[in-house]
Amino acid sequence: MPLAYGLIHPVDLSLADLPPALQGLRIAHLSDLHITGPSHRMDKLVSQLASLRLDLAVLTGDYMIRGTDEDKAAAVIRQVLDGLKTRLGIFGIFGNHDTPRLAQALDRPGVHWLGTGVHRVPGQPIEIFSIDQLGDDADDCTAMLLNGDRPDDARLRLMIAHYPSWISTAADLNVDILFAGHTHGGQACLPTGQALMNSCDLPLSMSSGVLRHRDTLAAISRGLGEVGVPGFRLRTFCPPHVPVYTLRRGPTLGRNTPNVVRVMRW
Repeated sequence: MPLAYGLIHPVDLSLADLPPALQGLRIAHLSDLHITGPSHRMDKLVSQLASLRLDLAVLTGDYMIRGTDEDKAAAVIRQVLDGLKTRLGIFGIFGNHDTPRLAQALDRPGVHWLGTGVHRVPGQPIEIFSIDQLGDDADDCTAMLLNGDRPDDARLRLMIAHYPSWISTAADLNVDILFAGHTHGGQACLPTGQALMNSCDLPLSMSSGVLRHRDTLAAISRGLGEVGVPGFRLRTFCPPHVPVYTLRRGPTLGRNTPNVVRVMRW
């Protein structure tokens, strides 16, 4: 992995129970693109993705802003997806800004839109739990996941969700890593990086980075796009990024705690 450049942000994550066969697994995390049409940032993203060697890519929602943006957003997102070259596949869910029409436009070979449920990556010791905002409501999602098959302890357990608030459910399911977005890292932050809002029930100090709850890590992306009033979409002291995680076998980051704590800042 080269040094961080442009939109790509390399991150090493260690897990105590990582299956040895998955040592060095590389996962790109795209979230909150909020596309309204072509842009220099998306062109740059497509160019930078083309140079990466990836095992998995996870997409955690909000690919557009308004219901009138579906066609323009879908055209750009298809270019982004075509730029993702992965060994094991691309796995995604939809967020609160997305629509069924956009989901239909992005139904294409090579991309696994998971809905809400549990998916096993063929031939790999990997389970992916997924919460999709176009699917059932939160209570139904929780009940379905908690009452389903128990996770296999010999597998890497991942979860993809739009809201980072799912960290408690992820911990109940013994998930190793939850990938989420939605917060934009605060989008408009103070020079210290402190978020002024994050549109979720986590403390402002936990708007991005890696959190830990019991033995579960939650990686919260700052995302790639912005929302705001028409003609005024601003990011301050909170640059967009695509985290690319490399998994290592070693002591899990942070320590086991009944509370949610931040163990890595970005």
